[in-house]
Amino acid sequence: MAPKEAVEAEEKKRKAENPAEEEPAAKKEAKDEELEKDAPADKRKEMKETVGFNASDSTLNVVPTFGGKMLTTVNEGGMQYLIAGARANVGVKSGRYMFEVKIVEMFNCAEASQWRTKGIKQQLMRVGFSVAGSSLILGDNDDGVHFADDGTYCPGKQRLRQGAKFHRDQTIGILLNLDAKSENANTVSLFLNGTRASKPQALPDNLTGKTLFPHISFRNMSVQVNMGSQPMKPLPFSCRMVQGAAADDVVVAAEKAPKDGKYDVVMPVGFPDEGTFDWLSGFLEQNPSYVELSDRKLQDWAASSGFFKPKQQGHWASNDKPIFAYHMPSMDDMSLQRMVNSLAPLTPRNYVVMEVKSNLIPAERVKVLKRFGSKFKKTAIVVMGEPKEDYKKKVRATVLKTKQTQADAVWKLKKTAQEARKAMIARTKELAEKKKAEEEEKKALEAAKKTEEEGEKKEEGDAEKKEEDKKEKEKQEEEKKDGEKVEEEKKADDAPAEPKEEEMEDLGEEPPKVELDEEEEKLWFMPKGSFPDIAPAVMSKAYASFSIPEEAEGFDDIKFDWQPESGSKEYLRKWILQTKLTSRIDDLVPSAYFREKWAAWTKLCQDWQSKQKFFQSGGDKTEKEHAPVSDIFAVEDVNDVGKGEPLYSNFAPEDWALMQLRAELHHLQGAFKKDVNDPDRTSIPEKHLDFYYKIYFNKHLDLKQFSLETNEDLIKLVKDTVKISEDGLLISQIAEDVESMDIMVKLTENSRKERQRRLDAGDETARIKFVQAAPPPAPIPVPSAAPMYAAPPAQAQQWQDHHRGDKGGDKGGRKGYGKDKGYGKDKGYGKDKGYGKDRGYGKDNFKGGGKGFKGSKW
Repeated sequence: MAPKEAVEAEEKKRKAENPAEEEPAAKKEAKDEELEKDAPADKRKEMKETVGFNASDSTLNVVPTFGGKMLTTVNEGGMQYLIAGARANVGVKSGRYMFEVKIVEMFNCAEASQWRTKGIKQQLMRVGFSVAGSSLILGDNDDGVHFADDGTYCPGKQRLRQGAKFHRDQTIGILLNLDAKSENANTVSLFLNGTRASKPQALPDNLTGKTLFPHISFRNMSVQVNMGSQPMKPLPFSCRMVQGAAADDVVVAAEKAPKDGKYDVVMPVGFPDEGTFDWLSGFLEQNPSYVELSDRKLQDWAASSGFFKPKQQGHWASNDKPIFAYHMPSMDDMSLQRMVNSLAPLTPRNYVVMEVKSNLIPAERVKVLKRFGSKFKKTAIVVMGEPKEDYKKKVRATVLKTKQTQADAVWKLKKTAQEARKAMIARTKELAEKKKAEEEEKKALEAAKKTEEEGEKKEEGDAEKKEEDKKEKEKQEEEKKDGEKVEEEKKADDAPAEPKEEEMEDLGEEPPKVELDEEEEKLWFMPKGSFPDIAPAVMSKAYASFSIPEEAEGFDDIKFDWQPESGSKEYLRKWILQTKLTSRIDDLVPSAYFREKWAAWTKLCQDWQSKQKFFQSGGDKTEKEHAPVSDIFAVEDVNDVGKGEPLYSNFAPEDWALMQLRAELHHLQGAFKKDVNDPDRTSIPEKHLDFYYKIYFNKHLDLKQFSLETNEDLIKLVKDTVKISEDGLLISQIAEDVESMDIMVKLTENSRKERQRRLDAGDETARIKFVQAAPPPAPIPVPSAAPMYAAPPAQAQQWQDHHRGDKGGDKGGRKGYGKDKGYGKDKGYGKDKGYGKDRGYGKDNFKGGGKGFKGSKW
């Protein structure tokens, strides 16, 4: 293809990719009139520093080239999903200045179907200004303003249709006017290819008077940046670029180079759920130039890039290693973490490696330090034990603030409900008074009308009847008064009663001030949240390897922030010991020792139950009664306490269940101690009792069988065998290697007799609410299915002879079917089983269908 044709083809392709540009609204409204004026001559000294981008003010996926004049994003390994951000090192505090950007290349990434499913744009551009120290993703908070490529102007998190869309190869100019003398002071404007694309947009109040730095956020593209000194596309008026700003109008955020040429890699070492993340938050507030490397920070970055945080749930959820379930391959397969680990050592800046578990294990610390090499100074900061007083004050202040917020919410709910109740009472009272006034008015009108009628009748009447009418009138008036009185009483009864004044709680005009209680005043760390710092399954396998960092691992310096080295080591020793006693061993497997012991007990218990049934059915009983057993624990043979009667002859189902529970807990405690084989961990924590019970017996503790709610209540039933200590541990009451398991029968019988004695004395609290498990239902026999139609006699006989298994059938090549195994002796086929004798088919059993099939005939 000729060069000219290639250029034309490329131009057509570019036009196809970029839709036709709309004429900006501002241009349509005022093509000939510009809202800004030419910049006046300024004799002040220009700044000497070069405008660029500091590494600490750029995300890890930004690759600056040509001295910061070209910015490109990393678009693989999961980085293609994250928005890149870069803030310039020079901020404008007064005057009017501009800068330009141009999209020179856009990248189409793999996994396009996932992009469409999430509804997230593969490429985007945001250009504007922000304050120092704010988020590097424009639109993530309220500390910046920007114009977006979708035609919106965004003050903070708001999105307003006040801009214009811009595309590849367009020169995008952003003008910031902080000139107090200008009519457009404290505004920002958008220009495309030198033409105004938006009216001057007012800065939000929270940014007025602050120093604002040029800022770019973009995804999957390469961007050319022009800070000056001359614009690529001149505006309708003269305006200075940021690079040509007067020194008095700008603030330079110079990046301080380390004294020895090495940047810091800080590794906090602290215990899970004991303030490690809170300490880190305070450290980053004091040292904003440090970049946190952690999984939780990656999830925050993904949320700022438009992705919803995966829901954290289940046994593996934790703050240290949150679940990555974005359904985006390069994020869910940990490619993103590997890419960050590769990029971080290549970018010179200060880092904080925040991995709670890894920072506590020597081998994993060494692995991280080797990754950074000798170009970084590696420092471990140990935060163990009792924190400093200033940290504890922050914890108490945070707890108090949370408590006050909750109290304020409760007060507002009560106040709103009270105001609504008062309004309802006032309205009811107003309606009652209005109704009463209407009734009185109606009554007065009726009385006036009757008086007028009576006057007319009196004038028309005869003189002779005046006296009689007078008497009659008086009588009527009396009756009327009596009737009106009764009617008024009736109306009074029917009228709605006025609401009585209620005594309402005095809530005051302001929410009550809360205070910390005695326990809260003693807090060292924040209360645990919804998820632990380390998942329990991970903790149980890792905690034994926790240690204090040492210089031999590769650290240049080790600092102890809360407690000295000796105090931290002692705290670590006690913490590991306490964790041993309370943590769960998820990979514990019952040993052969336990299986042998339990098999022997199971057989013994079955023998005892068989002997009880034999005795109760009249086995070796003699007519002569034996003397009652006075000392149960002195019995030598539990199978015969006299005259062939076993000690367990009176056991009811609940007694057998309690004896089984005794044996289970006794064997469980003994086997746990032997299988774990750790002198520091010899007992089972009560909170994990059901977990270990399930491991050893493949079932859960059945509290409902005894109508109980807690494990503690269940263990009280067998307190002669095991108990729960004050430390919450399961303690055995009998020797581990007891000589004979007869002790289980003796303990159960002794408990049964004591329970019966209390019941006989009227103590109903001794009664056990035992729920006997129902036996499994007997299997329902499934009848063999009969064929829909019987075969003709000749075919049936031929088929039966083929499967009958006679001498000819078994000797002639049907290997494996001899001796009538499943075929001979007419098993299921011969003697009309299911076919002949009209079983369900003959004699018109198919009513309405004729005579049916008679016998085995068609």
